[in-house]
Amino acid sequence: MASIVHHKQRHSGRTVYHLPAHRNLNGEQAMATRLTPAQLLEQNHYCVLSTCDRFGTPWSTPLFYTYDDHWQVYWISALSSRHSRLIAENPQGSVVIYQPPGVSAEASALFLSGPVSVCTPDEVERGLELYFERTGLGVSGRAADYLGESLCRIYRMETWTAYTLGEPEWEGNLLLDKRVEVPVPGQAGRSAS
Repeated sequence: MASIVHHKQRHSGRTVYHLPAHRNLNGEQAMATRLTPAQLLEQNHYCVLSTCDRFGTPWSTPLFYTYDDHWQVYWISALSSRHSRLIAENPQGSVVIYQPPGVSAEASALFLSGPVSVCTPDEVERGLELYFERTGLGVSGRAADYLGESLCRIYRMETWTAYTLGEPEWEGNLLLDKRVEVPVPGQAGRSAS
């Protein structure tokens, strides 16, 4: 704890930890800010996908991802991977995109959830287009490599709900994280039931 805590003091019967002030490149104190959901999506290339089997046994895995204007998340995985097998059994997923605190930002996170499916042939074309726009390399550009007898597929999670970190609040002696629902672009008025 000593590496991140500047000092601690007793306040109203509880210990309060103060983090070091953020500094800009000139050494001046900078205002710490959280990244917006759009910034988190754009500035990160990896997410953590969580899936579970029909009994509720969870599994999480890091993935390289891309996304579209409606925050639908795309990734390429082998059909034999554990998360792909779980999606075939239970097609619901959640994704976390996280930015730890740094020089100019507080910890930021975006939590997305919705149904997951293997991309149709038309969706494969769109997924490949998004991959090449984002990376320019690393994947086959042939749709046939993700269809039919191929060992890999392009998956798409349709984002139904999105949350980001809110301001933490004191509950007695505990500082509790809060989540704030954020609108998903293009999903106004949709029920996530």
